[in-house]
Amino acid sequence: MAKTCPSCGYSPIGPFTDNCPICAEPVRNVRSDRARSPWPRGVSPWLRWVLGGAAVVVLGAGGCCGLGMWRMGAAIQDAQQAMKQAIADAEADRKAKTVVVAAADLLQEFHDDPAAADRKYKGKYLEVSGVVERRGKGLGGAPFIILHGGDEQAPIKIECFLNFADEDDTRLDKGQAVTVRGEYGGRVSHLQIRGCVLVR
Repeated sequence: MAKTCPSCGYSPIGPFTDNCPICAEPVRNVRSDRARSPWPRGVSPWLRWVLGGAAVVVLGAGGCCGLGMWRMGAAIQDAQQAMKQAIADAEADRKAKTVVVAAADLLQEFHDDPAAADRKYKGKYLEVSGVVERRGKGLGGAPFIILHGGDEQAPIKIECFLNFADEDDTRLDKGQAVTVRGEYGGRVSHLQIRGCVLVR
């Protein structure tokens, strides 16, 4: 079940993602969504309070007269602009932390100097282009795909854990070239990328 960030409201966040991909707020112990929020993704709780308060003030001050309706219309437009700006800011922040890299180059860096490569990519979002070796489901039914950089015999591969919402992305064929985007999650037996979405 997907999670929602308590700080910025971004959703869905996969069950294996420890931090929000938008604002980096820890979401490890956040409960899974039971109902969808009426607010768009990326709208922070403080913005929700401001917008709700503005609506109460406008409705209370204007009553049923035309002036109140005009104020409410202006407040709604301002709120829509604020939401668009908050979403744009969150996306810009994510893009600033995104590193585009080929699977072969990424795997070579970890082969040459694992510690330096781990420091380089810690806290980053990766957009990785590679070749599908296999796909499947892990513990709890979490979908994943494993990528390599062109060498199926390489000892290190890239495990991409997909959000449950993107489960259809596991319908990929072996040998298919794909690009995925997600948060670097360290190395266990292979490199981990969490909260992955299929870019192309």
